[in-house]
Amino acid sequence: MTLIFPSETDLLNQWFKFRPDWWTPRIPASWSTFLDDLPALDRGYRKIARSDLLEAGPKGLPCALVAGYVWGTGGSAFLVGRRARIFRDNDAQVIADHLDSAFEILSRGDTADAYQSMLKAQPNYLKFLGPSFFTKFLYSADSIDGQPGRALILDQFVAKALNCRDGWGISNTGPWSPSTYERWLQHAHTLASEEGVRPDAVELAYFRYGRGIV
Repeated sequence: MTLIFPSETDLLNQWFKFRPDWWTPRIPASWSTFLDDLPALDRGYRKIARSDLLEAGPKGLPCALVAGYVWGTGGSAFLVGRRARIFRDNDAQVIADHLDSAFEILSRGDTADAYQSMLKAQPNYLKFLGPSFFTKFLYSADSIDGQPGRALILDQFVAKALNCRDGWGISNTGPWSPSTYERWLQHAHTLASEEGVRPDAVELAYFRYGRGIV
């Protein structure tokens, strides 16, 4: 298998279907009302695309977190209860404060430090929020006008691709060290520059590669 870099249209249109009522009873209303504004499909489903994730940050940092969870869970309704524990078992103000603090670090350009701050036992750690989803938050929060910043998503499929294709020898499931995250960012941004594509197109290419590994 070779890496196939998506076009910008393909990238931004990477979408999943979901039902807002899976999430809204579990999340503060001010964080989730935007879900009802997303494009409607049939039988109560709506469509959330990568472009919506990139545009969630300006709606508020908690909205960026919610968008990452909804987009990353998609139509897997059976996973919603477990993944929504982040909103059930952490105080809403604590969630907001920790996201604000992580964003402050991120906005200084200290991407790996923002990542580190959200790991377990670190100042911005939130119970049940692991790297696969908080890197979605960082990616959304770091974007400007629909363009990615330095932060990118690192999840099990990206990690699997890095191992199988590039021989990295990292955990497939995480958590990954800040140095591994920084290594991934450097690798993705360098490859993006060489190939003339967006850095998040590199991330999606690795995601699809990893997802295709049996």
